[in-house]
Amino acid sequence: MQMGLFLRGCILSGAALLCLAATPAAMSQQWPDKPIRLVVPAPPGGITDGVARLVAEQLHHNLGQPVIVENKPGGSAVIAERTVMNAPADGYTMMVAPSSILTDFPLSVKMPFDPNKTFTYVAEVARMVHVLVANANFGPNDVKSAIVQAEKSVESVSVASLSPGTRSDLLGKLLREQSGGKILVVPYKGSTPAMTDLLGNQVQMAFEVVSNVVSLIKSGKLKGLAVVSSARSEHLPGVPSFSELEMPQFVMPDASVGVFLLSSTPAPMAERIGHEVQKITRDSQFRKKLAANGLEMPPSLSVDALQKKIADTTAQNRKLMGLFPAMSEASK
Repeated sequence: MQMGLFLRGCILSGAALLCLAATPAAMSQQWPDKPIRLVVPAPPGGITDGVARLVAEQLHHNLGQPVIVENKPGGSAVIAERTVMNAPADGYTMMVAPSSILTDFPLSVKMPFDPNKTFTYVAEVARMVHVLVANANFGPNDVKSAIVQAEKSVESVSVASLSPGTRSDLLGKLLREQSGGKILVVPYKGSTPAMTDLLGNQVQMAFEVVSNVVSLIKSGKLKGLAVVSSARSEHLPGVPSFSELEMPQFVMPDASVGVFLLSSTPAPMAERIGHEVQKITRDSQFRKKLAANGLEMPPSLSVDALQKKIADTTAQNRKLMGLFPAMSEASK
């Protein structure tokens, strides 16, 4: 009888230990013990994909587990988001994406769910500063002259929208409104076809990420008109910011690329992953690789600070769309 009670006590104690091991805090300590997936809402070869592969390489080195990058482009990031939503919230499936999936897309594209309730931004990896560029043969050399020419010219002046819902799309529509509707916004399915037409003078301007066009500006194939920031880009010191031009409506918090988790991910796990990603961003070699690709490092922010930044940027974008109703109508 006593032996039976002893065995029963051992079994119960073992079960209790197993339950303890399954708690979120214990799970985060054991993580990772299998391969990690990084889902990317973009095709191979772009900025987001490049950043994801740098993160994957460093995570593999630091954690000792395979890290697999899965490209799921299309649907204004919905395809990638669905992939993450269909996976367990256990820290083994993450999304590396631009911050615009929370701040820009939901305001411009009809979404089947609320990304801000579904995902949590746990760490920024790289800043994405936008710049308004123009074809080298486009007459005006500054933003205000471009707007004046659009207002007076018989021939249309156009700006490329790299994809619906992106910051490029929002900024292009804002530029159109500044010209009294005279600047034509031309939609494209991505940066590559838009840049091809811009270089061929099929469109005259585009808002692009600095890293994608810095070499084209330095080689004289494109002209940099203004940086969408409160300060000049370290990679384009000769190009003024919209703040300098006293056009504050174009001064937005910098977009970024970083790591997203499902909001249902246990807090200890989210904190652990955020810590591991921030460790990567402090690595000097990682920083050099970003700089070599024309990208800039974001400040190190806590998850709470990131949420505030996302909320502030979304509020600013919503205010812009409210000021110019045509922008909202055009995106419906």
